[in-house]
Amino acid sequence: MGDFVKYQALGNDYLIVDPRCGSTALGTEPAPGAVRLLCDRHLGAGADGLLFGPLDAPRPGAAAALRIFNADGSECGMSGNGLRMFALYLGEHYVREWRTGTPFTVRTPSGEAEVRITDIADGRVCVDMGRARFAAGGGAATTVVPLAGTGPDAEVSVTDLHLGVPHTVVLRDTIDGELVRRLGPALAWHPRRPEGTNVEFVRVHDDRTLDIAVWERAAGAVPASGSGACAAAAVARARGLVGPEVTARMPGGEVEVSVAGDGRISSVGTAREVMTGALSRSLLKELAQWGSTSDEPSGRRGT
Repeated sequence: MGDFVKYQALGNDYLIVDPRCGSTALGTEPAPGAVRLLCDRHLGAGADGLLFGPLDAPRPGAAAALRIFNADGSECGMSGNGLRMFALYLGEHYVREWRTGTPFTVRTPSGEAEVRITDIADGRVCVDMGRARFAAGGGAATTVVPLAGTGPDAEVSVTDLHLGVPHTVVLRDTIDGELVRRLGPALAWHPRRPEGTNVEFVRVHDDRTLDIAVWERAAGAVPASGSGACAAAAVARARGLVGPEVTARMPGGEVEVSVAGDGRISSVGTAREVMTGALSRSLLKELAQWGSTSDEPSGRRGT
C-alpha cells in the first residue's frame, strides 16, 4: 500500500495511514506533532486531516475501529467526509461484500456510525450521523454572540449543536468568502467555546436546498464538510426552513442530507482515492522523532 493513501470527498482530503498494512509513518500511537507534519502541505504529504485505521482486522459483523485527526494534530471524534472516505477504503481494500451495498459499522471515539457503499464505481457512500444535540435546552435556539474587530458584525446570531464534534451554524441572507474569513476564526475560537467549534455559514435557497460555507476550527476554510452539511440541515429543519430531504451545496460540491422524524441524520455523497504515497527516509526519520505523547520531537525535549 505504501506509507499512506490519500482520499478526497468534495475537495476535503484526508490521508489514510493503515497500521495493518505495514506503514511505519506514525507507529502505533500517532503523536500530534507527527500528524501535523504529515498533513502539512509544504513539509509533508498535505491534507485536511488524517484517518488512522483500521485498528483491527475488518470483517463482516464487527465494527471497524478508526481514529480521526485534524491537520493541527488534535484528535477528532467524528467526520462525515472522513467516514465516507474510510468506508470506501475498507470496501476497496478489505471486505468485498461491503462494495455491494451491505451496511457495516465504523467505530470512532464519538461512537459507532453505520455506513453503506451505494455505488462503488461512483464512490457514493451513505453515512448515518446519528442525532444532533442542541446546546440550548434541546432546541435550535439562537444565541447572540458579541464579536470584536469583525467590522460591521459586532454581534452575530448563531445556533450551537454537537454532531460528533461541536458545530456553530450561522444563518445569513448572503454568504461569501470574505464573510467566512472575517467571522470564521472569531467564532471558531470564541471564549464561549474554549474547545473550539466548526462554523457553518448557511443560506436557505429554498425548502430543499442549502448553500453552505465552512470554517473548521483546525483547518480553516475547507471546500466541504460532511458533518457540517448535516449540522446545517439539522438547524434549518428544526426551525422549519426546509423539509426532511435537503441538498447541501458547498464550494467543493453537493451532498444529500436526510433528517428523519426521530431526528436521525444521514448523508449521501461521493469520495475517491487520489493516490498512494511512499515517504522519503528523511521524512520517516523526522516523524519517528516525535514521541507518542510529547508535542515536541524527542530530540528537542527540554529545550
